Amino acid sequence: MLKKLQIGQIMDSLWLILVCLALGGFMSWKMGPALVTLVKGVQPLTAEKELSEMEGKYVSWNVKYPIDEYLETTRTTKVNGVSTGTRKHRSSWLVIDEDREICLSIEVPVKRFDEMLAQSDKFFDAIDTEAFVVEGGVDVAGSLEVLEGEELRYFNRMASSYGFPVEDVVYHIRDGSIYGETKTNIYGISALGAFFIFLGLFILAKLLINSSKKLVNKYLAKHPHVTMEQLEQDFAQAQEVNKVWIGKRWTFSPKMGPDLDDLLFDHEELIWVHTGSVRSGRSTNFYVWWNFIDGSEKQVSLSSAKKCTQVMEKYEQFSHVVVGNSAEYEYLLKNDKEAFLDLKYRSEKQH
Repeated sequence: MLKKLQIGQIMDSLWLILVCLALGGFMSWKMGPALVTLVKGVQPLTAEKELSEMEGKYVSWNVKYPIDEYLETTRTTKVNGVSTGTRKHRSSWLVIDEDREICLSIEVPVKRFDEMLAQSDKFFDAIDTEAFVVEGGVDVAGSLEVLEGEELRYFNRMASSYGFPVEDVVYHIRDGSIYGETKTNIYGISALGAFFIFLGLFILAKLLINSSKKLVNKYLAKHPHVTMEQLEQDFAQAQEVNKVWIGKRWTFSPKMGPDLDDLLFDHEELIWVHTGSVRSGRSTNFYVWWNFIDGSEKQVSLSSAKKCTQVMEKYEQFSHVVVGNSAEYEYLLKNDKEAFLDLKYRSEKQH
């Protein structure tokens, strides 16, 4: 008995544990490097530091000499699957790194486009007035990466149009981003990953704490007149229907809710068995509900209405139990319990 119930407990929860651990592990793996880099903190990209040595690190830099925007990224928004228009999302700029006498690529969100444009105007005004001094700057922070692909092609085209040499390696800072992820995503997804891992371990721990042996012993402690031998004998001749074992005196199930802290109940306490479904978002959950003389209720969730009905019908063998989904039964139990008990439970006990 205990082995079958324990296996039922494990198999019922195993998929949920694995899904939680898999999701949490994937999110943590995906965001882990960025999170570690973010936690270490930003490093100023000072003049004496070699770009090749800073590659992949989270750096900050003051942009003083933006030349021109070489690429803009757009985003199309949709409401209920219908496009509401395309808007500018991010802006990539050709920027002079005066200390190293090369050009860098700086990408900023659209909300900072005006800052870059104003700084670019300051730079060209300084050239026109031969001031050679550019006040202020635009502070950016992000991981220092090598520019590649289509973006590199646009960058080199812009650099060539201004007469700058094409570098073998072009470095790129995407403001507010580490390894292509925003800070919000890094913190949010990492926290969600940690939550799923915690949830998976919590379910596993609860499963180990509430093992079938401990739950059966808990029941025996509450019912000292019942022995393990009696439970074993009743379980051995019980009818198994969709992982619910219905014996002559007890019902056993590793999926018994709502708190999953019970494995069995005595039929003497049972007054009504019925089935139903509950919608949760786009999915539907199917249940068998057991109601007891003390007003408590237990349930089991199965994969279909048919399976629930198969379990419910097995209780028709007990003459004191009301079986069925009649609205009248529900009304009487809630509003006139005495009348409900007179339907079967009390009349049968009097014989």
